[in-house]
Amino acid sequence: MSPNDTERAHILEAIQQQRNALAVTRITSDPGEIGKGLLQLAELHGMLEDHAESRRHYEEALGFFQSAADKDGQAQVLFGLGVARAHFEDHRGAIEHIARAAFLFNELKDQENEALCRAAIGESLRSLGQPKGAEEKYQEALLLYRQAKNGPRVARLLLDIGDIRMETGDYEAARKRFAEALLVLEKEEDLEPLALCRLLLGEAEGLLGNHEAARPHLRTAAELYSKLHDHAYESRARWDLSIACTFVQDWKMARAELETVIPLFEHQGRADDVARARKVLAHFDARGV
Repeated sequence: MSPNDTERAHILEAIQQQRNALAVTRITSDPGEIGKGLLQLAELHGMLEDHAESRRHYEEALGFFQSAADKDGQAQVLFGLGVARAHFEDHRGAIEHIARAAFLFNELKDQENEALCRAAIGESLRSLGQPKGAEEKYQEALLLYRQAKNGPRVARLLLDIGDIRMETGDYEAARKRFAEALLVLEKEEDLEPLALCRLLLGEAEGLLGNHEAARPHLRTAAELYSKLHDHAYESRARWDLSIACTFVQDWKMARAELETVIPLFEHQGRADDVARARKVLAHFDARGV
């Protein structure tokens, strides 16, 4: 998510302060400390989505960490370089850097950062159109996050794995992954992944023909996205819910969801979807339901 104007101003101020501090560090400190200063500067530029400048500082930091024989610093920089390359759609280069970072984090017995690397490699493999390879990396990361008892990361990976299964038409396997993620996310306080999980679980149930089971998940997803003011995903959940209600012949609820989703589509300028929803309502009117 891009920073707002206030956040951007704070980051720019932090960048200037870091530049000033780094100028002193270059004179008075050892290579490891200089590397840390450059790493912080790279991360701040990354927060501004200035990935070219971020990559430049990461590359310089890597040399200093290598001089200092600082493996942790090298691993963090290599991961950052991989992320920067991914932003430029150089996913093969991203995988190369992040794999090196994963190797170092493994040597350091840093399970969570190694898992983060493996998941990131999965993202790049997915972007390269290799879902099977991506799922393998997600599974590797999932095992490490389970060992580290990192619930939110476990749930995120379960959603990613389930999403790949949805793309390949394996809806039952996807449903199981989403249901497992839901058990984790219901213990957390982050509404956004919970809303996504409910939406995906509802969609998987619908694709399996379990329309009654889909309804509570889609209704909860719509309510959560309404709280989050996310019109795109709220409209998706409500449209799916209207379909589920139609299948179980709950015409009143189906009509209510369609009447609610139309202004959401209008707000997004989705004229074709507005026309489609109005057509369904006209069909209901013609049938007297």
